[in-house]
Amino acid sequence: MPNRVGRPPTAGITDALIVAAERTMSERGFSALTVDGLVSEVGTTRPTFYRRFPSVAHLALEVLKTRFGAGQAFDTGTIAGDFLAMQHEEIEMLAHPVMRNSIVGMLEAARAHPDLLPRYGAEFIAPRRGQVTVAIARAIERGELSGAAVDEEYVCDVLLGPVLARVLLPLGSPVGDTLVHQTTASALAALGLHDAARLVAEAAPGVSSADPAS
Repeated sequence: MPNRVGRPPTAGITDALIVAAERTMSERGFSALTVDGLVSEVGTTRPTFYRRFPSVAHLALEVLKTRFGAGQAFDTGTIAGDFLAMQHEEIEMLAHPVMRNSIVGMLEAARAHPDLLPRYGAEFIAPRRGQVTVAIARAIERGELSGAAVDEEYVCDVLLGPVLARVLLPLGSPVGDTLVHQTTASALAALGLHDAARLVAEAAPGVSSADPAS
């Protein structure tokens, strides 16, 4: 039988729900996401929604994966340049209305679903942190780093922690180039590069025009 007027084809309902959820998250935040509101906007039913997503929090994860993906694989030629480019990308992501208006609500909702926090980690956070691992491996190949044991998780925390604090805490502290340079220098120092500030200063002019690795 043909689809009812105004109702998306079955194969397109998942995509339509993701688009509708992103619009709501951008404009009104995660707290405004409701199953009834989404199915009404898309022109489908609650059972159809729940066949695809256990909750709106699970749908929000798909929005993040669709909008932001795993992050770009930057290869600027230096680890300082790679980290700078990654930091600019992370700040751009966190400043996006989807993330800015929804991150707190998404994290709170995820804690209510035992299966969801691990999925956020495995499907969204880990792939992005994996770009740091790739950059470190390239730096070792180039001879920038010695290849000694590196706590890559800590380096990821050094890069992201201060940025998240600035975004989440209502202190009015700026999130811009200065923070990008400071966090990059701290991460390089954590890797044992004692001239980190100089490396950042040398890499910074070329980062804005750096292309992602092919």
